[in-house]
Amino acid sequence: MWYRPLLFVVLLVTSLNNAVRVLAAPDPVFTPHLNQIQRSLPPKWVMRLPDKILLGGPADEDFINQLNIKLFSSTSPPGLTIGLFSCDSGPHPCLVGSFSVEAPTSDNTQREWKQHLAAATPIELTQGVQGYLLEGNFRQPPSIFSSVMWQQDGLLYTVSFLLQERQNILYMAHSMANSQPIRSTLTPHHPSASWLNLN
Repeated sequence: MWYRPLLFVVLLVTSLNNAVRVLAAPDPVFTPHLNQIQRSLPPKWVMRLPDKILLGGPADEDFINQLNIKLFSSTSPPGLTIGLFSCDSGPHPCLVGSFSVEAPTSDNTQREWKQHLAAATPIELTQGVQGYLLEGNFRQPPSIFSSVMWQQDGLLYTVSFLLQERQNILYMAHSMANSQPIRSTLTPHHPSASWLNLN
């Protein structure tokens, strides 16, 4: 009978972890941009973001809080990319990483998806959702960015950061796949809603 209290604790902790995971909000750096993100998504689309931006040293919390967040949306093919930049402009690239959601029907997205599928053993991000890591040095041509790509919500998600952030990319992809989705506020008849609608 001694095991019953222990079993109760295990079940309680599991339930709390699940509740926290379901209710987890995106990292606070995204908070000022959430309304714009919702307006930039096609009707019925969702976006997923990690509950924490994870970067290796020498990046600290102050550095992360000062990142510039820029949204890049397209209508043909439909998609949304959220870029994180360490500077506004300058002679050297300052892209730190990005989070994207795209229609799986895009030719370019399909090419990227096939590269990721062929790159590695699947990584379970959440129940029934497999992610695929494509490291930058295995790209053709090689890149300084690695990425994880997966299919969820009828869409294709990508998280892409510098090569040295490999483990953090995996953590953030896991967080995104288990996050509460950010939903589009556009309706199919909205003047800005000329993108692909999902059934």
